[in-house]
Amino acid sequence: MKPKRLAALLLTLCLLPPSALAAEVSRESRQEDLDFLCTALREIHPGFDALVDETAFSAKRAEIEAHLSFVGPETFALDLQSLTALLGDSHTTTVLSPVLSSSPLYPFTLGWYDGTWVLLAAPAENKAFVGQTVTALNGVPMEEVPHRLSALVSADNPVKLRRQLQQVLMSQAILRYVGLVDEEGMLSLSLSTGEHLPLRALSPDEYASLGAEDMARLEFPAAPTARQRKTAYLSQPLNEQAYYIQYNTCQEDPEYPMEDFTAQVKAEWLAGDYDRLLIDLRYNGGGSDGVLYPILEWAGDLVRQGRTVYCLIGEATFSSAIINAVELKEIGAVLAGSPTSGSADHYGSTRSFVLPNSGIRVNCSRKFIDLVTLFEAGVGLGIESLKPDWTVEQTLSDALAGRDTLVDAILAREQPYEVPADPDELLTRGGFARLLWRSWGSPPAGACPFEDVFPLSPSLPAIAWCVETSAVQGDGTGAFSPTRPITLQEAAVMLHRLSGSPAASPEKAAQPWAAEAIGWLAERGLIPQGMAPTSPLTLAQGESLLSALS
Repeated sequence: MKPKRLAALLLTLCLLPPSALAAEVSRESRQEDLDFLCTALREIHPGFDALVDETAFSAKRAEIEAHLSFVGPETFALDLQSLTALLGDSHTTTVLSPVLSSSPLYPFTLGWYDGTWVLLAAPAENKAFVGQTVTALNGVPMEEVPHRLSALVSADNPVKLRRQLQQVLMSQAILRYVGLVDEEGMLSLSLSTGEHLPLRALSPDEYASLGAEDMARLEFPAAPTARQRKTAYLSQPLNEQAYYIQYNTCQEDPEYPMEDFTAQVKAEWLAGDYDRLLIDLRYNGGGSDGVLYPILEWAGDLVRQGRTVYCLIGEATFSSAIINAVELKEIGAVLAGSPTSGSADHYGSTRSFVLPNSGIRVNCSRKFIDLVTLFEAGVGLGIESLKPDWTVEQTLSDALAGRDTLVDAILAREQPYEVPADPDELLTRGGFARLLWRSWGSPPAGACPFEDVFPLSPSLPAIAWCVETSAVQGDGTGAFSPTRPITLQEAAVMLHRLSGSPAASPEKAAQPWAAEAIGWLAERGLIPQGMAPTSPLTLAQGESLLSALS
């Protein structure tokens, strides 16, 4: 600050009464925090300009600035989060735990079962209501509640928003901020029976002192595959056919390295006679996606041996666990369970910073993780909840009986679940290489020279074979682009070369390097009517080409 400006500021402060002085200092420090947040989000987040509606962002900032001097610290913290939430990025958020721990809390818990909100816990005197469906909060239908919370919650898909809702609904400050409770602070839960449960918010100390006798809770007997929170990974046989691995966090247990765990799992597998492996990521919120690699390698071997691998996913699967799930799908595992709170393609790799005056911590994404650039299984997933190949939702009746609906369904299958093929899906370059390789009898092949092929990809031997037969040459930079949809002219060149590059009249509509190959297909009547050489092929069209030439 310049000396003249500093002197003028000191003189002004001396002339102000004590109350005005405190308000002015508070406003200035909050303005500094707000400015710091806005600048940091713009500088750090790689998708700020693409994600944020500048008009909405500026309007929200102006709204916050208008009442900087008049709101309490909780509301100011929520104001900053409402601004951050405009990015719609699940990984970019202010840390609200101080708000939750310092504001009054309502003594109830909701859970999502069978497509409804179920009351899981309430004060002991309201035991009769526990287990019933909640239809509204203070008259606001539960269908509307997520929309209200979306103004405050950082979420890039509806499942993440729903999961976050379960974790913040007990906060009076949050419910008041989104207009679900008024200044009196009473909360009334409407039940499907037509009854109403009024709740009074408790102070943090009162809430913390609640004992088992003070709350009635829905009892869920532990299922054989119940989560063990303190265990990063564990394994056990479920029966004579199925072996189960639970992977709860993407980090290595320093007392039980993943390499040692994998060795133990392999030994137990070989000692039994199992035909299916279950890898459970339903409780995994992320960490480092590379930790699971030894298990991924082994699971890929099992798939090639004809064994079935199931990757279990659910609402709590998030961040790096999503990457692991897509890796498992890439090697041939079946994704089973329910949609995840984590999006397939997402912003992540967060950096934390602290606002200079309030001390509020903010987590901000630093990169975009685009799985389609890494895995063929990532094609078409986008920024949305990762969906299973086979949907099996946990039911409330099974939970109350201590049964795991998904695991029971897998164990009950006499035949492996077959993921249905979509003939209209776009065929990747790696996928077409696999079709070629298999149509030639899946001959052995050497090492793949391309650096952009996932080391565990099932396309690896097919691409290596295509190189050895000169069907492909790459782009000269060490890349093959296995996840990119293949065009008609690219497929034509590969087929033409494998057929000995017979002479044909060049097709002018094609690129020069593909003109003869396209002409060769045209002479055989194998080009779909109206299809341009640069058009991407579908799975059905790729299979049709190979069938016609076999």
